[in-house]
Amino acid sequence: WAAFIAFSLCIVSGIAESQCLEAMEPGYSEDAPLLKAKLGSQRSVFVPGHRIRMNVVPMFLNVFVPWGVFIFCCGISSFWIMYAHPGVAWLCICSVFGIWTWMAATALWARRYEADPTWFTYTALVVLIFAIAGTVTGLGNFKAFSKPFFDIRDLKVVHDLDASIVPGKNVMDGGIFGFSSGNQLDGLRSWHFRWKTNYCVAPIITNGTAPVTQEYSYWAVGKDCCSHSSSDFRCGAWGYSGTPGGIRVVDEGDLKYYRLAVQQAESLYNIMAPNPIFVTWSSEPFIEVESWNQQVFKNYLFLAAMSLICSIFLMSCATCSFAFLGRSRSAYATQMLDDPSYQQGGYGKPMDYT
Repeated sequence: WAAFIAFSLCIVSGIAESQCLEAMEPGYSEDAPLLKAKLGSQRSVFVPGHRIRMNVVPMFLNVFVPWGVFIFCCGISSFWIMYAHPGVAWLCICSVFGIWTWMAATALWARRYEADPTWFTYTALVVLIFAIAGTVTGLGNFKAFSKPFFDIRDLKVVHDLDASIVPGKNVMDGGIFGFSSGNQLDGLRSWHFRWKTNYCVAPIITNGTAPVTQEYSYWAVGKDCCSHSSSDFRCGAWGYSGTPGGIRVVDEGDLKYYRLAVQQAESLYNIMAPNPIFVTWSSEPFIEVESWNQQVFKNYLFLAAMSLICSIFLMSCATCSFAFLGRSRSAYATQMLDDPSYQQGGYGKPMDYT
């Protein structure tokens, strides 16, 4: 303790640390090695005037690790594995959040026990943001394009279908329908059901005549593409003059409203539709379905590029923030302390440290 007090007085007197250590008795370093190691160690970045030294390795990792997490989560939730094996897909995504939990624990430990700033907190925060963003955007991409594509692909293709002869119960497993020449929309018997959105339906007939089976089994559908008060169907390729086709509607959220629209049409026009099949009227159904699969990859590549840009931007902001640590003027270098009169012990007398 005597040595520590003497060293403290030496520092207060304005003498450098190295000179104070040299002025100490020769046995000081042997008697108090821990004190010497503490006083002689490198100062923290939070000591004024001591700037942080940036390491390029963690900077590089903090750009590409969050980006890789985004690519992984977005890819898992966008493509085939989410459709065929959703349990495996969610297990992979949960494993990412499990790793993030370990990273968050490491960041909390570093903030508690490490005096100098570290990258652990930034890494944990950005990885969490990118993991959530990748999962959410991937699920949106999957719901909009991947799932409809795989649903239609798992159903069979029906060629040369005559809507007036073949009842709907015979092709309930159809996904893409190629109608024979002469099949067209019956605009005079189209109708709608209104619930926030206008759900429009129109029966498909052959050569303008009623079906031979007396069952209107095939209905072209669409949203907000018909009149609210009359028979006016303008959905899909309604004006196409060639051989038409249809793509099966498999979204259960829309099917229930289309069924209600058909029920209203049955009551209004006195027709029967016991097993309605709903399709979107398309001039090129095969090309349109394949375009959904292509759009999934386009969206995925766009999201991957945007996430890399965001990762670089966030890394740049964090680097600038860390770079300014230790650049401020010392809190101890004030005019009051630099004033020579402050060193006087009152009334112009020198300070007595004894």
